Amino acid sequence: MKYPGGLMRHDRASRVVNALAGWNEHLTADDLHQKYCKMGVSPFVFYRGTAHLFWADFAGAWRMNRFGSSRTRTWLQGDAHAENMGAFTDHEGELLYGLNDFDESVLGDYQYDLWRFAVSLVLVARRNGGFSGKEKANVINAYSESYLDTMHSLAEGKVKASDGIFTVKKLPKRLRDFMKEVEEEASRKKMLEKWTTEKKGERRFKLSYEKLDKASKWERGDIEAAMPDYGKTLSGSIEYGKKFFRVRDIARRLSAGTGSLGTPRYYVLIRGEGKSWKDDRILDLKRQSSPSGLGYLSAEEQIDYNHDYQHHAHRHAVAYKALGKHPDHLMGWMRLHDGVYSVRERSPFKETYDTTKLTSEKEFVDLARIWAKVLASDHACAVRDLEVDDKSYSIAREVTKLTTGGRNRPDFLALVRDQAFEYANQVEADYATFKDAMDPTDCKGII
Repeated sequence: MKYPGGLMRHDRASRVVNALAGWNEHLTADDLHQKYCKMGVSPFVFYRGTAHLFWADFAGAWRMNRFGSSRTRTWLQGDAHAENMGAFTDHEGELLYGLNDFDESVLGDYQYDLWRFAVSLVLVARRNGGFSGKEKANVINAYSESYLDTMHSLAEGKVKASDGIFTVKKLPKRLRDFMKEVEEEASRKKMLEKWTTEKKGERRFKLSYEKLDKASKWERGDIEAAMPDYGKTLSGSIEYGKKFFRVRDIARRLSAGTGSLGTPRYYVLIRGEGKSWKDDRILDLKRQSSPSGLGYLSAEEQIDYNHDYQHHAHRHAVAYKALGKHPDHLMGWMRLHDGVYSVRERSPFKETYDTTKLTSEKEFVDLARIWAKVLASDHACAVRDLEVDDKSYSIAREVTKLTTGGRNRPDFLALVRDQAFEYANQVEADYATFKDAMDPTDCKGII
């Protein structure tokens, strides 16, 4: 049996080991140990930490031509999987559900996101256990049908792309309960109590918390000096002012994420609009680098990228607005000594649904349909931010043309289903290679 890239099993194992070593060579020994410990938990978590393998295997895949074209490009999430959606608040403070991570965002054919997410559903079902082969197929079919139905409804004008913004009342019971729990248990006050403490009459970050470390005097000076220029990148309703953005404290953020673990990151505590410490805001600064998919796109697409975006943090901000629909008003970027950092407010309500709780086919199908509707709506909505000569252009209409008539719809469902199961098998094989060759010992306390 051949594997993606035309390699046989022996060559594939060597390639995976070399790709993992090369991709993570910039990490410190401690960060690499933490990341590999996390990735060793399951094939699904391994998949989350290896978006670069997916892109290496699928970029330019010939199978994409059947239901894709030069007119089915849009903003992609870039690392689409079942735990890159969750709760967040918009700039008005309303609790919403949808895509909430855009570090890997890139322009490309919609099927990259569609397939990557479908693979994650198979991996989640296998990890959770208790699902028959038919039930897993039903989940993938429901997901694909929901994506197409949403695109078709958008093409016909029956719904708007903004209908993919999910408030609590629009969600199935399992997610409604999750969102209500987030709403009841989270608040800015509780978030500040978790991450900060009072010291000498001033609010400071709680450095005793294992996920924070002291920022050096030099790092503090670097960030404070960059604040005014960051203020020039704001595009929301909040204007930069010394009072609102007065820096109370700065800390280094540790052990965040899976694929991005080890990426330099800081939390900056600012005064906010009120006098009470309960009105303080936490800015999340994260160094942005090239998204995993960029290096695998065509030369023409990479030239367009370099022409359109000043740097990767600029790309992140544009994608956030295009896909996120309602980004927070503190989103922007700043240039520090070691690169350009995205800046966004740390939301008290940013939470991800725990997919280990999915144990029934009905609930899994319900969530798969919602996830597909979010993805389709975001893909359709994001096109509005692209510079296209044809102002009537609609990716929803393009996808609809390609997937209606004859056997197109069932063939589309079969393609997504085949890709999901075949590549889930590949991920599990790569995971086994990783465990044999690179899995660290002594992961107690990390996972």
